[in-house]
Amino acid sequence: MNFSKKYKNSLSPSFSKCGKMIATTIGSKVLIRDVLTLQVLHMWVCYDSVREVLWSPDSAYIATVSGNSFQIWSLSDPVWRCSMDESDAGIQSVFWSPDSLHLLILHDFALFITVWSLEYGTQMYIKNTKSPQTVQFSPDGKYLAVIERTECNDFVDIFHTTSWTLLSQFKLPTVNAAGILWANSNAEVLVWDHSFEHRFYWYYTEGTQRFSHEIKKPISMGLQCVSVSPDGNTIVLGHHLHTIYLVNTLIRKVYGELVIPEIVSGKEVHVYREAFTNLVGSTILEQLNATPEHKFEVVTDDTVDISFDEITVEKTKATNAKEKPPKKYGISSMKWSQDSSYLAVLDSSRSNVITIWETKLRVLTAVLILRSSVKSFAWHPHLLRLIIGSGENSLYMWELDGSWVIQLPMECAVHVNKITWSSQGDSLLLGSKDSHCVGFLDGAQVGDD
Repeated sequence: MNFSKKYKNSLSPSFSKCGKMIATTIGSKVLIRDVLTLQVLHMWVCYDSVREVLWSPDSAYIATVSGNSFQIWSLSDPVWRCSMDESDAGIQSVFWSPDSLHLLILHDFALFITVWSLEYGTQMYIKNTKSPQTVQFSPDGKYLAVIERTECNDFVDIFHTTSWTLLSQFKLPTVNAAGILWANSNAEVLVWDHSFEHRFYWYYTEGTQRFSHEIKKPISMGLQCVSVSPDGNTIVLGHHLHTIYLVNTLIRKVYGELVIPEIVSGKEVHVYREAFTNLVGSTILEQLNATPEHKFEVVTDDTVDISFDEITVEKTKATNAKEKPPKKYGISSMKWSQDSSYLAVLDSSRSNVITIWETKLRVLTAVLILRSSVKSFAWHPHLLRLIIGSGENSLYMWELDGSWVIQLPMECAVHVNKITWSSQGDSLLLGSKDSHCVGFLDGAQVGDD
């Protein structure tokens, strides 16, 4: 793998949906670079420091959020732009519609959503919305599902995204619905309750309940995250008690569980542990000057304890009890491989451990134990390859053949906190808080500018 030089940024950079451009920000400036040459194609200056950048699905526009205003920029006509001030209601989140012709603004306190039309310059409103997790477009982009809360009750609203007319509305039995997802078609949605509950519901979009399930567990924080496989056949539910529930969207039933173990056997599962190995020189001077080899060691012990993070935490004196972030527990992130056959899982209770599962057989395939907490991980869009970042100047790669550590060169070394693959899979963005570089697979061109 080859790497570009390091570039500064104030926000995490992002690939265009086509994978041919990169958007970066420095204060109020937005720069658009070509992925291969890294030449600056466009540069725009916003009203204030940019806090969010969003590519349209067709890569023809970019929306930027600065304070309580947003601007839209055209890649084909750099002179054209659209600006709107939302100071009265504020801006919590911004979404592009799948047709790239509408921009949805979720306002502060989730009071309502404004739908702006780029084509006609009109606007409409969706009232009583809850959060970004309760707003989801259907797989083909024709419909929008929104959970609204009215008089302490949750309702699902289904809109048509061409006319933005309300097609159906039905009441939910939830205490406080936390999220909604479309199943493997445009006709069904899955809704789950907030983290203190253990229930989820399956509905047809006209309001008929198809299926419901309550997880029988002791008092805990309940469901933490939900993810749908790329083929749409499986939904996984990550629980607070280190358990993942597999839901088949065809038969609409929970058909299995994956439980993150505290002890694994290196003889039954591929266990890789990050290590530094001193190279042995022929003389004492060579041994002193030898650079430690950074790699994964294959662990073949009968029992490997992964119940606690292998992390050295630097203690700092807290000046205010409110400043101390709450400790996280349970399944915090789940990501599918491109062929829906493998699932990579991060449990917050063991934040330096990634477990990889073969979902069809429901077996644990590999365990990767890092020295630092995992910050980001991402599957290649076309290959069975997982890349992991832990805030260090290195990458960690897993394939069926094994695991490797990729050390970043000094001239492009960044503390990798975020990893993003391009849609074409020939490059990836490696971002930290204030800098980034681009990694290229062998054979891809590396820009000099």
